[in-house]
Amino acid sequence: MNFVQGMLLKAKKVAFGIEEVDLSASPFVSLADCHACSSPCADEDHPHYPSYLKINREKPLLFSVKPYTRHVLISTGKDDWEGHIEDDKDSLAPHLSRAIAEGQRRQRESSGGDVPRIMLTNSSRKAETWDGPGWQVCVLPDQLLIDNVTPEQCDDFFEAFLKSEVGQGPFGATNDATETSREVRSGKTTFVVRPLLPKAVVMLCSHKRRDKRCGVTAPFLNKEFKRVLRSKDILGDSDRDVEIWLVSHIGGHKLAGNVIVHRREGMAVWYGRVDPCHAQAIVETTIERGEVIRDLYRGSMDGSFNEQKKLAW
Repeated sequence: MNFVQGMLLKAKKVAFGIEEVDLSASPFVSLADCHACSSPCADEDHPHYPSYLKINREKPLLFSVKPYTRHVLISTGKDDWEGHIEDDKDSLAPHLSRAIAEGQRRQRESSGGDVPRIMLTNSSRKAETWDGPGWQVCVLPDQLLIDNVTPEQCDDFFEAFLKSEVGQGPFGATNDATETSREVRSGKTTFVVRPLLPKAVVMLCSHKRRDKRCGVTAPFLNKEFKRVLRSKDILGDSDRDVEIWLVSHIGGHKLAGNVIVHRREGMAVWYGRVDPCHAQAIVETTIERGEVIRDLYRGSMDGSFNEQKKLAW
């Protein structure tokens, strides 16, 4: 990194209020520590992206993620969406986006200060079937699945699951492993809530109608991550397994492939410029050991490196 890049990063940290990160300290490791492929790796070892993709290999990855405290994902069963998910009036996204914006506006007015940022994306996750018109929504890092959320319930949804701080929601600090679901009342709505079981989720930006680079790179990464996880017999949706979700726009198209690894303990790490040859190292380093590959690191969810996380379940 040259002097100008270093000054730009410093200015970005100040503007975004990003805390200093010591990349030389645990849990950060280098790609060399992960026994990753040499760069570039041979064609016969791993697939390569098409040469026509204009991926920025020079822009610094570090601090290219805006701070956020929660990630809300709508289960759509799709791997591509409208260019802006808020424009799809037949989906839950515009209604939930409005409820989050209005709910946070009320919080700012009452507190007189800033409120934590909440990310909203669609995901390829297929929700379980039920009789009703709604969608299933996942809230991270609380590890919650909320069933059958309709557009009319979005304001109640915000009040129940997004208004409070992480670990201070409707369940407090209780953690009853014998429970499979709970009911949460908010306004006129009774939500059915279940725990998200997998030990980790790998999220791949695949939003082709937003930007071709993510749409092209995601299938390559999806195939390679599945190969690695199957070889370790940990691909699935049960406890101690790992799921792969394709997600809508998360920012940083020029840094494709874009990957978020969310561990059940609350760590959510963003990686950029991920090639298929990195999948093995990411699984073994971040998912299995809870370490972060600094060469690919873009940033993380607030509180990812706290020693103790309070999960809702």
